[in-house]
Amino acid sequence: MVPMSIRVPRAGRWRGPFFLLCLAVVAGCSRNPAIDPRPTAPASQASAEIGALAGLGRALFFDTSLSDPPGQSCASCHDPRWAFATPRNRMQAGIAPGADPSRFGMRNPPTLMYASFIPARHVDPVRGTLVGGLMHDQRADSLEDHALRPFFNPAEMANASPAALLARLRQASYAAQFDRVFGRGALSDPGRAMQHLAAAVAAYQRTAEFSPFSSKFDAVMEGRATFDASEARGYEAFRDRNRGNCVECHSLGAEQGRRALFTDFSSHNLGLPPNRSSPFYRMPASINPDGARFIDLGVARDPQRAGMEGRFRVPTLRNVAVTSPYMHNGVFASLGEAVRFYTTGCVAGNPDGWAEPEVAAGRECRKVGRLKLTSRDTADLVNFMYTLTDGWYDPATGLPGPMQVAPMPPIVGGGGRAVVQQH
Repeated sequence: MVPMSIRVPRAGRWRGPFFLLCLAVVAGCSRNPAIDPRPTAPASQASAEIGALAGLGRALFFDTSLSDPPGQSCASCHDPRWAFATPRNRMQAGIAPGADPSRFGMRNPPTLMYASFIPARHVDPVRGTLVGGLMHDQRADSLEDHALRPFFNPAEMANASPAALLARLRQASYAAQFDRVFGRGALSDPGRAMQHLAAAVAAYQRTAEFSPFSSKFDAVMEGRATFDASEARGYEAFRDRNRGNCVECHSLGAEQGRRALFTDFSSHNLGLPPNRSSPFYRMPASINPDGARFIDLGVARDPQRAGMEGRFRVPTLRNVAVTSPYMHNGVFASLGEAVRFYTTGCVAGNPDGWAEPEVAAGRECRKVGRLKLTSRDTADLVNFMYTLTDGWYDPATGLPGPMQVAPMPPIVGGGGRAVVQQH
């Protein structure tokens, strides 16, 4: 989603113990009963209350009446059938239209799957890189922070103000749920209502629907399936420090005892070419004041991040087979093209004829651009990345794998296979 800054009116005190309980539990706060004598709700009650909060968030996420003009919801750009990314046939040159179909943002909307694992922004003092933060440029510190931005972005849902959005919320069929979840008068004040909206949408994004861990890769790691020969070779190339070395940034996370998220949440300047087909270059000055001269500085769009020009956060590779086109600007149409850029983008003489980097200063050719991958390695890597698609079906039985999560709808696409080229 296209980032923008909004100022929501300062809200009064949040009302109702229920909201405080939900916020603490959903945010992952912990409590030691041995040293904290405060009473807590029974686990079943807390679970039901969190479920109500997430249920309200789901209603908000799919509501097309909350944009100006009506017709666009969060799910328009983050469709669950496309791994909570944008359907390819809805985009123009990798960029999604807003509620006004003539308006386009500057970036390719990323998947929201597994976004709940992204940590708050912080600078890694050893690597000197910004780590964490949602959105391509790491601008949002939390799911709550991120949730409000698209509602007010003129290239997305385009609400003029919190008061304008509140008027739409009051007309929604689920408006009464706000009082049941947050307490009486939950929609009486624009600032407080925006906090409630953000908390609900974030709670929905923390459900298993967004993080099912139901891919073939997960089944293999749990001993319930095996890679085929190409997938196994791709997995080796992915981890091989002398070939793909993908794990340097797309970390498996096993060393921390976690399930693999295929990202270390850091930011890098890969020297990506600009996507000159992007409709953003043709947007009016109210959306793109630089016109055709626009340069996306990434993290350094924030003046406090000078020196980080051209850097963007490393995305998860989970469900990457169904979230094309790729990169923050949608410049690569296929996984094979993206891997090829990683292989030859920095090779002397530019044998594959890549366009000049959008931001050349600070380009990190040490990490990517000269990978020692053969054509078969590339095909194998792509085939391995297909195993990261959630909703895997056991080919032996034709049934969903045991880790399939019921609410997760079938993901469209991702069924094709790369052709393994012999050399």
